[in-house]
Formats: sequence, C-alpha cells, structure tokens
Amino acid sequence: MKSLFFFGFSCLWTLLLVSVFFNSKVYSQSQTFEENFNIQNLPEEFLPGWYGNELRATSARIFQALGKGRNESKGLAVQPISTFDGEVVVKLSPSVYSDPKVVFWASSIRNGSGNRPAVVLYAWSESLEGAYGEAVLLDQETGFPNEDREFRKFELAIPESFKKLDTVYLKFYVNYGPGSGSCARWVLDDFEFGDIESDSTPPSILNVLGYDEDQVLVHFSEPVDPIFSVIQLNYKLETLEPVDAQLVSDSTVLLTFSEDLLPQKNYRIEVSQIPDLAGNFMEPSNFEFQFFDPTEISFKDLVINEIMPAPKPDLDLPNVEYVELYHVGDYAVRLEGLIYGNSRNEVVLDEFWLEPGEYLLLVPESQIELMKGFGNVLPIKNWPTLLNSGDRIFLKDSKGKLIDQLFYNTATWGGSEFSGGGFSLEVSNPFITCEQTSFLKSSIDPLRGTPGRENSIFDLSTEIIPPVLEAAYFLDSVSIVLEFSQPVRSVQDAFEIEIPDLVIDSVFQLLPSSIQINLNVPATPSLIYELSLDQLADCYGSLVEVMNPIKIVLPENGVEGDVVINELLFNPQTGRPKFVEIFNKSEKYIGLSSLVLGNFDDEGNPDQFKVFSNSSRVLPPKSYLALTTDTLKLKADFPKSSGNHFIQIPSLPSYPISGGTVVLATEEKEILETFTYNEKLHHPLLRDPKGVSLERISADSPSDLSFNWQSASSSEDYGTPGKRNSQDFENEMATNLIQIEPEVFDPEGSNGKTFTTISYELDQTGWVGSFEIYDISGRLIYSLDRNVILGPKGIYTWEGTDEVGRKVRPGYYILLVELFDLEGEVIRIKKTIVVATRF
Repeated sequence: MKSLFFFGFSCLWTLLLVSVFFNSKVYSQSQTFEENFNIQNLPEEFLPGWYGNELRATSARIFQALGKGRNESKGLAVQPISTFDGEVVVKLSPSVYSDPKVVFWASSIRNGSGNRPAVVLYAWSESLEGAYGEAVLLDQETGFPNEDREFRKFELAIPESFKKLDTVYLKFYVNYGPGSGSCARWVLDDFEFGDIESDSTPPSILNVLGYDEDQVLVHFSEPVDPIFSVIQLNYKLETLEPVDAQLVSDSTVLLTFSEDLLPQKNYRIEVSQIPDLAGNFMEPSNFEFQFFDPTEISFKDLVINEIMPAPKPDLDLPNVEYVELYHVGDYAVRLEGLIYGNSRNEVVLDEFWLEPGEYLLLVPESQIELMKGFGNVLPIKNWPTLLNSGDRIFLKDSKGKLIDQLFYNTATWGGSEFSGGGFSLEVSNPFITCEQTSFLKSSIDPLRGTPGRENSIFDLSTEIIPPVLEAAYFLDSVSIVLEFSQPVRSVQDAFEIEIPDLVIDSVFQLLPSSIQINLNVPATPSLIYELSLDQLADCYGSLVEVMNPIKIVLPENGVEGDVVINELLFNPQTGRPKFVEIFNKSEKYIGLSSLVLGNFDDEGNPDQFKVFSNSSRVLPPKSYLALTTDTLKLKADFPKSSGNHFIQIPSLPSYPISGGTVVLATEEKEILETFTYNEKLHHPLLRDPKGVSLERISADSPSDLSFNWQSASSSEDYGTPGKRNSQDFENEMATNLIQIEPEVFDPEGSNGKTFTTISYELDQTGWVGSFEIYDISGRLIYSLDRNVILGPKGIYTWEGTDEVGRKVRPGYYILLVELFDLEGEVIRIKKTIVVATRF
C-alpha cells in the first residue's frame, strides 16, 4: 500500500535525523504559540509581550490555530475580512543583545473560494501605541495567496537606531488584499529574536530508506526549501529519475519511481540544487544505500509475541486487552496497511515504523493512555475484542498474505486459575519459524504479563520434536491435506511438491502441523496418485524426512453392495471389547467418512448411528476393517489379526448378547445392509460361544440367510478381525450346478473346517428345489431345505448333525438335490460328503 504523505515519524527517524532548527548557536527570546491565548485586546497581552487588535477564541480575526503551525503544531493565525485588518505587535528588548535579528516562519492557508491574498507589512516603534515608522511589505503583495502554502523562513534586521534601546515594538499589518471573494489566512510560527548566527552550512543527506516497493525517503540534515526540494530533476537513482517528489516533513522528501526497486540491492542516489531555508545550496552529492521495502514483511518477521485476552481489574497491569508484536526481522518495517484481526473482525493498521528487536503494543484506542508507559503503542480504533474462551488472532500484509497467527482456548492457560486470573499468554521462543500456538503458555511474571518487554517464559532452548508425516488424503476432489505429528515451517518458504498427472494451483498452511494443496482440476476417484514432497523444514530449519512417493487416492462413497457386514463379535470374554468387521467387496476405494454403524430400536427403526472414521481413512478394494472400542485389547485377543486393519471409535451401537441387528448405512442414514444375529447361528457343537465371533461365509450371498453365518475357527483364536474370515467361501460355481466345499470335514474341528458349504448356481430363475442329506443306508439324516423357490445362486451349510442336533457318525453321506423348473423338468443330483473324526 502506497501513501502520498508521511506522518508521525517514530523513533526510527529520531535515531536517524539530527534535529536542527537553524544549524547555529542561538541566544534569543522566542515564541512557539503553544500556550493558550488570553482572549483580550490591545493594550492587554494575549501572550507575554504579544498584543493584538481583536483576539477571538474561534477561527476568526486573530486566533490560535490548532495543528496549522509548523509540523502540525499550534500557530498564530490572522483572518482579514472586508471590515477587519489584523494588527499583531510584539515587544522586544534589543539592548541585551549585541547584534539582534528577528527570525520567524510564515505561511498562508486557504479560506473559502476567494482569490484575495493576505497582504502583510511590518513597521517599528519605540512605544506600544505610539507612532510607527513606514510599513514595509514582508513579501510581495501576492506572497501569501489564498492557498495552502508551505512555511517559509523570514529574517528581519532591526533598525540601527533601535538596537541600543531597552524596548522596541514590531507590528505586523495583515490586510485584506485585492481580488474577489474571501481572503487568505496568515499564520505565524516559531518566532525568534536575538543574537542569531547566520546559517551558512548547506544541507547534506543523512540517510536514504525504502518506503514502498517503488519509493524511497531522502532525509536531509536540516529543513530544506519546499520549492527546490520537490523538483524531480534534482534527483537521480542510478539511471532512474523520480516520477514524483514530495516534501513530507521539513527535512524529508519522498521520491516515487516508475518501476519497482530490487530488494537488498545497493543503489547510489545523486542529489543536487537543494537549498536549506537560508538559501545555502548543497553541492552535487552521491549517497549509497541498500534498498529494503519496509512494506514487504515475510512470514514470522513480525511475531504475535504476547496476548492479553482476559484482563482483570484491580491488578498491577491495566484492565486492558492488548496484543504485543515483536520484530525479529533484519530491517525496519512500516506497518501502514497491515491487517490485524481475529475470528470475527479485522482492522487496517495506521502508519508506524518498527525497528528490529522492538516491541509494539496494539491496544484499543479508547484505552491508549493506560498503556503508554509500557513502550511503543499503536491505538486501534475499532478494536476486535478477544474472546476469553478461545479465538484466532492473525496478522496479514496488505495483500492478505499471512505474517503470523495464533490460536488459543481456555486450556492454553494450563488451568482455570490462570485463564480467569488476568494472566497473559506468552510465546517462549519468538525466533521459532513455525506458528507458535503449541508453544503458548501463561505468563509467570509477578505482574501476570510482560507488555513491551521480554516474555517471562522466554527460552531459546525450546525443544522441537522432528515432524513425521501422519496422513495424506483428499479433502475433496480438488484439495489434498498433509498432516504432520509436529508443526512445520510455513509453506511460504521454498519447498517442492510434485504430483504427476495433477496440476497444483496453490499451497497454504491449514494449521501449524498441516498443509493444504489446491488443484487446478479435480482428481479422478479411485485412482492412485503419487505425491513427492521435498525441502520441507521444521521450526528450526532442519529438513523433514519424508518417504517418497506418498500414495493418495480420492475415495468414493459406498453404495448398496459395495461394502458388507462380514464378521461380528457380540459376546466377548468378560472385560474385552466387541467388534464389527466390514468388507469392501467392490473395486472402489471407499471413503469411511461416508459410512456409519447403527442398530434397530425396540420398534424396528434404525437407531444409535455411530460415525466410525474421519475424512482421512480409506477402505481399499477387497479389504477388511474391524471397528471396536479398544484396538489394543482386540489385538491382544486376536494376535493373528493385523492391527493396521483395526479402527477405534468411542462407542459401538448397542449389540446385546441375547441378539440384535447390526445396521450399516451411509452418513445420510440410507441403509446399505442389516444383519440380525443370535446365538443359534453358532455351530451346534460349540460348547461355549463366549469370545467366538460369527463369520460371514459368502460376501456374495445375502446377510439374512442363516446358512451364510458360522462360528469362527478355533485355529484362528475364534475370530479374524481385519482379515479374511476363517470360514469364508469363494464362489467357484461357473461350470457345475452344485458345489461342495470341503467334501471332507470334521464337525469337531480337528482338521480344517467344522462344516461344509453346499452352493448352487442356476442359469435361470424360477426353479424350485430340495436339499437333503442321507446316510449310505438311504435314511434321511438332515433336510437343508425343501420345496423352496430358488434364486439364481445360493449356499447352504451342514455342520454334521442330524435333525435333532446330534453329531452324526463318521462316514459317507449323500447329498440329494432335486430341482423342478416351471415347465416340469426335473433334475436330480447326488454328491458324496465325508464326515471325518479325530484320530
């Protein structure tokens, strides 16, 4: 942001400039017109030794002009009108000086739209109301036009005949000039009388500093002529001439160029034909300087170093909210145009220069007087009130680029006695180049805060644990998030991100420990992308080790048939967790945030939905995932299962031991599948179902078929959470109508499965069938199903028991399948099954 005028030089210029009024030694009587005027007329004084013919308290006749004197000070102003010419008299004592002179500054101020100048003359007298000598024009008749003019210096020699007198009077006549309309106001300031040595020293260049990307400030050793100093031809920067020159204070000129200057480049400026106010012209001079743009403030050059969100009355510190900035950069910065704000409001900062190593307090404008004693203070007119319960505080440049930010909440103080006790929150090490939210602590200073000085918890040895990449995932089709275990350096620093087949649009820091990557075009769902990340640094500048490439995929929402309920442990051992396992039978990558678990309430309505993952978790094709309330215990209970396929959630829906229903649904509560369970689904020879899960035999068969569920194998610890079921059945029935797997089994589980699976696959619908088991003598042992309408495919299971649930003898058994179609065709199929026994 560029500014045409430069106001309020801070201590930066105090360090750089030598304030010289005349570059001379002065013995004199003076008047700056800063004291309040007494509103009284001749022969009474309105100031000691000063008289006027008509004093007013308002801006009329003769009055004290506030902010209209030199450098916005107070001055003496006279307003001539058609019925009034001003007369101002000053009493002088020439005899006490050897060669006295009068020196003062004067200017004109626009008044209305007229074109009449103020015509100013002066004359001398030995008495206040006696005869005055011939009046002499102070300047030409049009020297004080009805325009806003810069102050000029005037010098008057006292007549020889008056030099030895004890008292003489100097009268100024301020007359209503010729022309039309209103007349200019005449302003007098910084009046001096006495032995004033003549100024014969020309000005010199004290310093040149950047002011904006295409502007520099030239600081002279003394006030310079307001006319010559703004002539652009008097300046040259290398080969560049300024396109504009402005006198922004009596000794400072702002130069604007047609192109941006290069940061950190050494320049040479040539200056000539610039006189001081006494007319001493400087010789052509060269000055070398290094250019810095004070408005170009990098991330963490200004640090939000301390905040006071919850002050309290009747403590040592004032009851004032404040935010302290600390400058850790290498050159002075100019704050005008910076944006400061919180989660609800933001404001643009006024002009202020801050040196490296300096503190600055941002405070509400209405409470600035309470904080002036603590150092540099910048008042904020529309103060964004800080929330005691927690907030975000940020500082951005004029283009919206982040410079620093902090987040806090009541837990940040470390206890309620601090969060409600009027303690500030301080940063321990302002030189850490990461966002410092995680390093905020309550002040331990006796005053409960350290505004304008080093923090009480200041510690340069703050330990930084190396960050580790914990997650990389698509937030949506055009956004990728990288999450780290610890804060990382701002993405505004240089590092490299590459994703083949995708074009990166922008990168920004989402949180101290996470980065968001925005893409130009949407990614393709279920397509694996490889991301490479290099040159990312931690808070001390050390490179973060990342195992490249990082594989990421844009997940899809699951629809009915994609993901199924695959295993359930509803009756765990005492004190151990239950679990539900799901299986992605599709070729898609399913986003787990799109799925929820639930149950049925007493009235048969879906209830108790639980979200079981965040946006970063993806279920790959043909993969399993077990959901539980304690992954560590589940891993201990089933050590053969992989913990990488477990996920822990705070609570599961209620799945009673007596029986219930598992509901798998979308996040919009659209039901994808249900499974109604009870203990009767366990193997009939299982002595104790406690701690034994129910496994789905076929993911392709409906979940409501009792034949499709079986007790988990003892060889797999009675459960397979997160991996392929011990009792699952892969359908391979493409060529034969009836398949038996296995053809030999032991119901007691001494060798392999405790049941056999009978599956069928038909070429059309509408078949009616019966499935029965006979012994070799032809006696019916067990009826699996009789005269049922069959689908195109299905399964049955036999656990080696008879109709009353007793274990059959080992030996050969015959499966008889009879199929009848709608046209009366009959198909009979016999298959042999062997029931084995333990040796």
